[in-house]
Amino acid sequence: MKTVVSLRTGWAAGCPLASFAALVLALLTMGGCLQGPKPTPTPVIPTVTTFHIGSRPSALAFDGERLWITNSGVGTVSSLRRDGGVIGAYRVGKDPAAVAYGGGYIWVTNRGDDTVTQLTLSGQTLNTFDVGEEPVNLLFWEDALWVVSYGDGVLTKFSADGKALASIPVGRHPRALATSPGYIWTASQAESTLTKVDSEGVLVATYNASASPSPAVFDDREAGPSAMAFDGTFLWAAFPEMNALTRFNEQGATVASYPQQGGPQSLATGAGSLWTANTTDGTVSRLDSKDGFPLVTFPVGDAPVSIVDDGTSLWVASQTDNSIVRIDP
Repeated sequence: MKTVVSLRTGWAAGCPLASFAALVLALLTMGGCLQGPKPTPTPVIPTVTTFHIGSRPSALAFDGERLWITNSGVGTVSSLRRDGGVIGAYRVGKDPAAVAYGGGYIWVTNRGDDTVTQLTLSGQTLNTFDVGEEPVNLLFWEDALWVVSYGDGVLTKFSADGKALASIPVGRHPRALATSPGYIWTASQAESTLTKVDSEGVLVATYNASASPSPAVFDDREAGPSAMAFDGTFLWAAFPEMNALTRFNEQGATVASYPQQGGPQSLATGAGSLWTANTTDGTVSRLDSKDGFPLVTFPVGDAPVSIVDDGTSLWVASQTDNSIVRIDP
């Protein structure tokens, strides 16, 4: 297993520049101005339990008791107990891309046929309705279903019966969704922007979203955010093409950017930390949400693409090896 330990150096505040001899004496006694590297405490690697399930698991959701998993390879969604026992697998649409719990139901976006499927907690299909082109993510928030469509660059607000209530253009190839008090956010991967929308479906503002203090010019890569998470104070965005994370305030201003290796594809908050699923190197990282420094990085499965917190554990879906990992911090 791989751990990441951060080292910090610096000058102590308020040191007198009295004399060379005094400075040498201070350094010899380790009490002077120049401080050597101070390693952080040895990180604790969480307990990792692996279950093999489904075909190309792509997204996760938790309903308070069960974990729900989209199997994009076979067009189903599975429900799982915390001990890894499979409760059932239920047919949905073609290429299910995202799953959410809300209003007492399970909601699944079917990217391959541009629909959303509504299921009961027992797996019974109640409704299937048309949405935008290539729906890739959704949230149930403020008594409504919000679906972001990668193909046509639209965030749509739906009632629980599938009626479209509002439609907001949000830039090319949006994928990420997150909420903060009173607002829902999405991000354009192609244009590297954040869009802020209120609960009525009214566009509030669009902000530039960069993975570094100075915006760079890219080739044909989509270098914008793939995922977002709100930690109660700040909005975090993952930039897998840039191997970076950026922290924004609720006014859309960049607070800081941090390197994060491994292609961070998905974000979650839990156990007092920020967690990233790093797709290209098959790891999960736990970070200090106050300063963005990695606390520990450890292997999970092959190509982890989704991570979610259930209040006790974190769960990770890895597409290539058809595995679900439970992380007990």
